[in-house]
Amino acid sequence: MNRFIYLRSQKRQRMTVSLPTELLERMRDAAYWTSGTTMAGLISSAIEDLLHNLESQNGRPFSPRLQDLKPGRPRANKTNRAPVSEDIQTVSN
Repeated sequence: MNRFIYLRSQKRQRMTVSLPTELLERMRDAAYWTSGTTMAGLISSAIEDLLHNLESQNGRPFSPRLQDLKPGRPRANKTNRAPVSEDIQTVSN
């Protein structure tokens, strides 16, 4: 069974992420040279494989979230914030 056809039939939702340029270029090359493959199909397939592996390591699928994820990047807690490098401190003072 072609897994890309299976993924295409499911309800979809848009998500925006930033990825390393080299990774994007490799993915574009793979989509270009693999007949019938799209970038969305490659991404869906890769995430599906990753989740399968994580769930296998966990011993079962993960439980549903108890609350929504907060949007954006995780913010460092002020008490365990990484120290600012000396170069940045010098520039900002």
